[in-house]
Amino acid sequence: MYRIETLHGRTMPVATGVKLANHALTVMVNGGDGDGMGLGMGHFVHTARRNLDLSYFIHNNQIYGLTKGQSSPTSELGAVTKFSPAPLGNVEQPINIVRLALSVGATFVARSYAGDINHLSALMVAAVRHKGFAVVDILQPCVSFNKLNSYEWYQKRIYHLEKQDNYDPANLQQALQVGAEWGEKIPVGLFFQ
Repeated sequence: MYRIETLHGRTMPVATGVKLANHALTVMVNGGDGDGMGLGMGHFVHTARRNLDLSYFIHNNQIYGLTKGQSSPTSELGAVTKFSPAPLGNVEQPINIVRLALSVGATFVARSYAGDINHLSALMVAAVRHKGFAVVDILQPCVSFNKLNSYEWYQKRIYHLEKQDNYDPANLQQALQVGAEWGEKIPVGLFFQ
């Protein structure tokens, strides 16, 4: 097993180079919501378009947790942080990782929750086994800087797509529609393959 630490926002070009240099390697990418949806968004979009056989695990705590709590590209509208104070809080619409991945051509798109390790592990294994660009949006609280999206907040809202009788992960239009759900109900599971 090998590991490469890259510059913030530059995980996809490095992973692409590794995969193109050796097609036989299993390449997994770990990054945060700020890393992938901020500086790295252009790289994310073009990697999805190319549909390279990479698995991208995005740790989404909806804040820049490693740099002391600025709003990230996925922060809730109105979220109050040290750098976007009340009364307005964050004034930008958040990026929906699932919807973005679906709209730019990712061929495996899933979301899970760090509070459910069995569900998350199963989706990560499925992503690695998928031949093509796989994205897993991993919802995880930041107990230091994000006081809104706590474990309790998620546990009240999350529902599993696998338990829905009428959900078909081969239906892109249904995936886009369900992927837009956020707030009182938050779907997790395999959106599209």
